Amino acid sequence: MGNSFRENVKDELSFLGITAKELSQKAKIPYQTLENYLNSRATIPPADYACRIAKVLNTSVENLLGGEDNSNALAEDKKQEKHILTLISRLSPENKKAILQVLTTMVRGQT
Repeated sequence: MGNSFRENVKDELSFLGITAKELSQKAKIPYQTLENYLNSRATIPPADYACRIAKVLNTSVENLLGGEDNSNALAEDKKQEKHILTLISRLSPENKKAILQVLTTMVRGQT
């Protein structure tokens, strides 16, 4: 993650493969307002908007503000888990069920 709110939101958008327009719709924030937060004149949004943005991006406001240390292995593991969940969310119900069965089998095999 970058150091600024703007960079961190852009990183998350890229990671999740969604556009700023999609984020604005899902977070119920006017697109132009969101664009203002993401351009070079960026400011930090009010708390309610920051919470909505973080919720849609499946992260914390603290993370978007650059407050979490993402340089350790735990942060990388969390990023991988988020990516897995994002991919699973795009599957059909039938494929989700199949993935659940595979994961259950894999976890049981570790014990």
